[in-house]
Amino acid sequence: MTRLDPAEITALYRRCYADPPWSESPEQLDAYPDRLAEAMKRPGFAAWTEHDHEGRLVGVCYGWPTPADLSGNRIYDVLKHSFGASALSRMIAGSFEVVELFVHPEARGKGIASALLTQAIAGWPKAWLITSPQAPAAKLYHRLGWREAGPLPGEPPLALYTFESDST
Repeated sequence: MTRLDPAEITALYRRCYADPPWSESPEQLDAYPDRLAEAMKRPGFAAWTEHDHEGRLVGVCYGWPTPADLSGNRIYDVLKHSFGASALSRMIAGSFEVVELFVHPEARGKGIASALLTQAIAGWPKAWLITSPQAPAAKLYHRLGWREAGPLPGEPPLALYTFESDST
């Protein structure tokens, strides 16, 4: 894996998340470098990037294995409240958690997100992510066999998407 450049990733994140459906505020965008730094410390953190022919970063995907202990985390708490602890465990136990997948708007539709996501979940029996059903990638997830497991509370509207490989 190539060395990750947090400043480069942050610049791409800002470009991707300032627009709808995310429309993140300047404060949210400014908080991203700290979130990225914390993410990179997570056990099992892994990332994949794609650069264009001029060497510019155009796509990023990262995540980590879902921990066995889902306590003490805001996202896991929302998921447990929405689906119930038992159902959630069946859906995401032993999974790869796709935390971020974003592609520069001018590079979309070229297979970059599909390639990054395929690399990220390779070898995992299950994977999951949270996104807006209105996000450009939602159609991609459906095409690749991901299933919308259900809605989550909040704005913008979010949903849990799950994937099970054919080998499970």
